[in-house]
Amino acid sequence: MSELPHNGDLRDGRLTLITRRQTDYQLVELFHHPVYGGQLVIDGDLQISESDFAYNAAMTAPLLTLKDLRRVAILGGGDGGVLGEVIKISERTGRELEEAVLVDIDGEVIDLCRQYLPALCGGAFEHPRARVLRGDAFAWIDEARDLDAVIYDLTMEPVRKGVSREEFIHEILSKVYHALRPGGVFSMQACGEHEPEREKLLAEIQGALDSRFDERREQTVMIPSYDELWTFIAARKPA
Repeated sequence: MSELPHNGDLRDGRLTLITRRQTDYQLVELFHHPVYGGQLVIDGDLQISESDFAYNAAMTAPLLTLKDLRRVAILGGGDGGVLGEVIKISERTGRELEEAVLVDIDGEVIDLCRQYLPALCGGAFEHPRARVLRGDAFAWIDEARDLDAVIYDLTMEPVRKGVSREEFIHEILSKVYHALRPGGVFSMQACGEHEPEREKLLAEIQGALDSRFDERREQTVMIPSYDELWTFIAARKPA
């Protein structure tokens, strides 16, 4: 998500390494920061910290516009923070949640966050309405249907060679469109204020969304451990 902003903290001892593991997919590191708490870092990029409640709230806030919250899919999000927030929304608002499916390709991220970042994921992975799948989120969403909401917590960069970012975004949003029920909501994290191609990336996302979805909305939120404003985007499939 954000380039690790605490390299100086590593040198001066402010960051404490909790564990490091090279998985089949990436280098996963968990640190403890004296201000932000536990942190998940993947391939040198800070993903989230235990203090970043604002991130999870921003990702799930669009779901509050739904009358029904029966079936929700989270693509990525192996730290469990977004999953936990979806469950809290259901409990706080009285919306009956039938199933919240989290699909992440790296099961070791799930296991490490469950073990070492309890303030972030809490008991979300063990909740009776949670279904945690270790696999390809893109393949899963291609087959999914009749979802009330899809939350995209993955990269916007192509995962296959020979595909442009704009083509990749259109491909993903097409899959999401077909997976949602009419009136269903899509929510995603887009980029930070210091993204080198921020305006171009946002224009690509906006164009792809506007070609299929209605009611596109954006919010910009300060994420504490990123130390920058982050843009989140949501839209609704036409009823």
